[in-house]
Amino acid sequence: MSKKLLIAMIALLVAVCGVSTYIHIKNKNESEENKKTYETVAAEVAATADSVAPTATEAPINPYTDATQNSSSGNYGGNQSYTTTMTSANNSDMVGWVKIDGTNINYPVMQTKENPDYYLDHDFYKNNSVYGCPYVQANCDVSTPSDNVIIYAHHMNDGSMFANLELFRSKDFWSSHKTISFDTLDKEANYDILAVFAIPVDESDKNTFKFYEFVNSYDPDHFSTFVAKCKALSFYETGVSAKYGDKLLTLATCEYTHDNGRLVVVAKRK
Repeated sequence: MSKKLLIAMIALLVAVCGVSTYIHIKNKNESEENKKTYETVAAEVAATADSVAPTATEAPINPYTDATQNSSSGNYGGNQSYTTTMTSANNSDMVGWVKIDGTNINYPVMQTKENPDYYLDHDFYKNNSVYGCPYVQANCDVSTPSDNVIIYAHHMNDGSMFANLELFRSKDFWSSHKTISFDTLDKEANYDILAVFAIPVDESDKNTFKFYEFVNSYDPDHFSTFVAKCKALSFYETGVSAKYGDKLLTLATCEYTHDNGRLVVVAKRK
């Protein structure tokens, strides 16, 4: 090997290592900034100008912080509700708060009907962000609510946003984390997980299960058909079902066992 070629290879290796290090540091910094953003949001929502700040023992678990087990209830992170403290003053697009104990999922939920995917690449404060913020599908009604409220968020490599939905592939994990909390600005609600499944999304394929098209049922058959399909696709049986008149909550994020895949968790309001 000539000396020039050796020097060129060494220079290339140094350059590759430098770029790799830069990307790693950049991603780490972005992750930390995103963490701080939603810790700030949680603190602001939990202590508004019109409410008394909770004590340390009552304060809600912020995203990314270590969840601690409540010895009396067996729940992780306690059962702090944001219903009485949430306000649209911080951001009028906020319509609720979603939380699953024992996971990093503990976020404000947004909705922008005129610009449906705005929070796909904007954070709570409307800054550009690859992390985005959980948001409700535009044609869903959170306040009434519609028969199915669908919430989307990214599957981030650092475990943030809806990445922890992956944990629900395991029946063992589900067995001790069966409930999703979704509080709106005026109502507190818990949902029992009904089904967990992964599917490809292909608009052009009429045989693809387009779960996102089910928002309101036309009739009892339409509702029961949707629920039956979710149950049939589920990784495991949860023992939970739903009937016409029940209200559903669907959480969806990207997954990578399918082309353009989605991991979907469907739950029924208690």
